[in-house]
Amino acid sequence: MPFRFRSLAPYLFVGPAVLSVAIFLYGPLIASMLLSVVDWNLLSADIRFVGVDNYASVFDNPDFRMAAWNTLLYCAVLIPDEIVIPLIFAVMLHAVRKNPLQGLYRGSLFLPTIVAYSVAGVAWSWLFNPVNGLFNEVLGHLGFPPSRWHTDPNLALLCVSLVTFWKTFGLNMLLWLAALANLPHQLREASQLDGAGSTRHFFNISLPLMTPTAFFISVTTFFHVLDDIVGVIDVLTHGGPAGRSSSLLYFLWQQGLLFFQFGPASAVAVIIIVLVLAITWLQFRVSEKRVHYR
Repeated sequence: MPFRFRSLAPYLFVGPAVLSVAIFLYGPLIASMLLSVVDWNLLSADIRFVGVDNYASVFDNPDFRMAAWNTLLYCAVLIPDEIVIPLIFAVMLHAVRKNPLQGLYRGSLFLPTIVAYSVAGVAWSWLFNPVNGLFNEVLGHLGFPPSRWHTDPNLALLCVSLVTFWKTFGLNMLLWLAALANLPHQLREASQLDGAGSTRHFFNISLPLMTPTAFFISVTTFFHVLDDIVGVIDVLTHGGPAGRSSSLLYFLWQQGLLFFQFGPASAVAVIIIVLVLAITWLQFRVSEKRVHYR
């Protein structure tokens, strides 16, 4: 092999990956930053620099403020649920790991994760149907008045949160289950010899050893919540009623691809990027020191 080719070989191997990242990650990021300070419809040659006017118009938009508040509520509802409840299911599955039906249990709980958003939205729309949906039929048989569910401004956000949780919690459950299966069984035997019960063993031994998994899940769940709710919103509520179920990413999509307001949409994209970077940095600063690697 010629010396020149051997010296270039590493760059040829990493070149496609670096080029893909540059084109599909940093390219759109730079484009969003540039579009956020200009007034341009992407079709005409008329490009006008407007500075921070796009950002000012976004912050003055009540729909943006509503979407930002809804996003905060989505995170407050979904992030703890998507961390704690999958852990509970994982512990229960780990307890019956020798049961012949354990694979069926695991597959049934993970199945919603691979269901398409369109299918999930149609199925839950039928369940939530205010006229003849299954949930209202059950309420009627129990003697309760019917509910408007996802068409009720006070319940729309909770309905979207419920569908999003049902659709996404299976992945975190499998991550917790893998962490539990990776724990040394000798520690369990030692704690039993010392008289530690199951609860004490879990909180004092198992959970500290799973902090790397907990840290990974806490960081990735934040990204998943921001992204996953968009598909559910688009299929189930379209951001309504009266914007009560919208989110920042869904507002961005509406501004850019529905109203063709690329300047304000790019400004929202930059705001989201800054928020995600700040929150991720904070998560690393606060949580990383509490992670115990073995």
